[in-house]
Amino acid sequence: MPVKKRLKVIFSCLLLSLCFHLANAQAKKRVTHRRKVDSAALDLNSRISDSILNEKEIKDTTVPNMVNKVETYSFSLNRAENFFEKRLDTAGMLQSLSGMERALNYFHDKLERNDNPLNLRNLNTASVLLGESRETMSDWQKSLDTYIDQLNGIHQRIHIVKHDSTLLNDSLNQILHGEMRSVYERSLALDSMYHTAAIKVNTLRNRVSINFLLVKDLQTTILDRQQAIGQAMWKQEESPFLAFCSTDYDVSVWDIIKDSLGRSVRVIQIFMATTWDTRTINIAIWIFLLIWFLITFRVVRRKPGNELILKNLTFLKKSAFLSSLLLLFTYGSFVYASAPAAYVHLNEFVRLILLTILLSFYLTRAGKIILYCVDAIWISFAIDDLLLDSAYGERWGLMIGGLLLLGLCIWMLMKKTIIFKNLEDSKARKWVLFITLIQIIISIICNLSGRVTLSKLFAFSAIDSLVLAVTLKICCSILVDAVYTQSEVFHNRFFAFLNFVDLKNKLRSVLWVVAIFVWILAILKNLTVYDRFIGIVLYFINKPRTIGSINFSYASGLLFILIIWISSVLSQFVNFFFDESHNPGPQKKTKLGSIALIVRISIWTAGFLIAVAAAGIPLDKISILIGALGVGIGFGLQNLVNNLVSGIIIAFERPIQIGDTIEISGKTGTVQEIGVRSSQMSNGEGANIIVPNGDLLSQQLINWTMHNRNKRIKISLSVPYQSDFRKARDLVLEELNKNQKIMRDPKPAVTVDTFANNAVNFEVKFWVPDMSDVGPIRNELMLDIISSFSKNGITIA
Repeated sequence: MPVKKRLKVIFSCLLLSLCFHLANAQAKKRVTHRRKVDSAALDLNSRISDSILNEKEIKDTTVPNMVNKVETYSFSLNRAENFFEKRLDTAGMLQSLSGMERALNYFHDKLERNDNPLNLRNLNTASVLLGESRETMSDWQKSLDTYIDQLNGIHQRIHIVKHDSTLLNDSLNQILHGEMRSVYERSLALDSMYHTAAIKVNTLRNRVSINFLLVKDLQTTILDRQQAIGQAMWKQEESPFLAFCSTDYDVSVWDIIKDSLGRSVRVIQIFMATTWDTRTINIAIWIFLLIWFLITFRVVRRKPGNELILKNLTFLKKSAFLSSLLLLFTYGSFVYASAPAAYVHLNEFVRLILLTILLSFYLTRAGKIILYCVDAIWISFAIDDLLLDSAYGERWGLMIGGLLLLGLCIWMLMKKTIIFKNLEDSKARKWVLFITLIQIIISIICNLSGRVTLSKLFAFSAIDSLVLAVTLKICCSILVDAVYTQSEVFHNRFFAFLNFVDLKNKLRSVLWVVAIFVWILAILKNLTVYDRFIGIVLYFINKPRTIGSINFSYASGLLFILIIWISSVLSQFVNFFFDESHNPGPQKKTKLGSIALIVRISIWTAGFLIAVAAAGIPLDKISILIGALGVGIGFGLQNLVNNLVSGIIIAFERPIQIGDTIEISGKTGTVQEIGVRSSQMSNGEGANIIVPNGDLLSQQLINWTMHNRNKRIKISLSVPYQSDFRKARDLVLEELNKNQKIMRDPKPAVTVDTFANNAVNFEVKFWVPDMSDVGPIRNELMLDIISSFSKNGITIA
């Protein structure tokens, strides 16, 4: 190729390259310019947004709005400070928790050790204490959870203040700058306090939760051990009595007694520290009884002729203080759901001392010897029941005490020894001695065969059942004496009711039923079968049963009967309090009878509905019952239903009331009672007339006292023709005006009625305010007229 042409091609390429480079540079310049424009637009938009936000912020941070905000935050922080100042009492909780942890570790170590396993009494005591600890920890958990919820609520308020940026923006408000800074700093300090308190409380809650789980685990383990021991104690535990020797036991009986009593003291201290609320209730009831007894006897001593009242009393007149204490220590321990044996035996020991003091006034010489022997046996068996381990001397003590109690029971049964003086013997004496005899024989047999646990249980149950039976008899006598004294001193409506239902018999019967129940309950607890027995009973009565298509349980039936019985008792109680028929003398008209009937019907209706609801009886079954009742009414219950409905109508309409004098079917009398089915009236001659309520509405009824008790009386007298009739009339009027029991309005009247053959008949008419006084006023007036006529020479034909 020629050089000229080659140069031309190179020049063209260079020219093209330069044009491409220039075009590329221009494109880059346009891209850069576009990026700058976009960046400027974004910056402008950002500035516009910030400007809008700042305007809004400045608008919201005006002085009035910031003042309100600062005041609101200050109020929230003040509440937070008050909350932190009150604080939860974690110090006492920690102290108690530390003691519980030591006790739990002790129980855990004892359960893990196989060289000296816990016996049944140890396990029962541990179970009671663990139950108290579990209840206490459950309360702690609830308190801590509530406190943490409140703490979180306080923290949310602090968090809102702490993260409000307007409190630190000095350019927003120069006037409230100091207050805003102070509120922010307070929020930081309270936030720090929150974190400290949260860590402390959460740590305590976790610690309580861990120990709560440990308690539940220990309770499960103890329950398994109790069941195992309960099954094993029927088998031979130790050598038979005739084959054992002192070398079979490592520790002496005195060392075991010392160790067991020391542990019992610690158990009592722990139990008393956790059951102060129940003990306070017991003490309050005792104070009430003591004040009642003291006030009653103070009034009795000041009352003239109190010798007859005091003669009918027994233990209460010896010492009101000791009598009230005996009631406290007899029934007080049954208030606790579960109490350790050491605490129960301490109460029973005080009860034994009080019993011995009160009985000493009414015992013969033989009776005192028997009582002191029983005291000694009870103390030895109670100590033996608390022993944590077996010993050589313990087996001998059980055998000697059992044989001595066996001899006493047989002696009292065979010889019929007179124990009491000036005090009636109980009819239940033979039964109590017989049951005691059976228990002590079982104890001796178990001791001979090496079943030591059973021997201890039956031995203490035997002696305690004997002592408790005597104690309950005395407690019943004390309560009867107290109510009898109250009824004799204060003649009020309530104690009139007690006398009306025959105080001596009814009240004593109720108290004896309670005493028998408490006595059986104590035997079950002494034999450690109370929980099992209650479980069996509850299972039996709560088990669902079916008859056809009807599902029921014995518990629902018993509950239904119980509520109906309570309704009946309340109805009778209300009927007595509103009724005046038992009061002597003339009856006054009153509306209480109708009110009583309405109240009784309401009680019966409410009781029936509550019983149906409590028993869980379906409403469809009630409708079937009502339908069957309607069929019965249609066939043969018309009269009964008529009388019942008539009673309800009488209660609301009140055509008659208690005290009204009525006349129906030729019979006249005063209404004594308005019942649900029938009413009673007295004819004034000692007879009570029963009138069905239906007759009171269907027959013609004359109510002489519906509006008032005024009664007009007519007296007829004859004066011979030779007498001065006007003077006779004036004398009669004079006697009428002298009598203050005769009403002045309407005025009395004396009129000539008829002319007879030999005399003129006068008719005397006057009104008396109360028709119950008709007889005495009529008799008195006629005697006065005869006396006045005799003085003035006027005869009566």
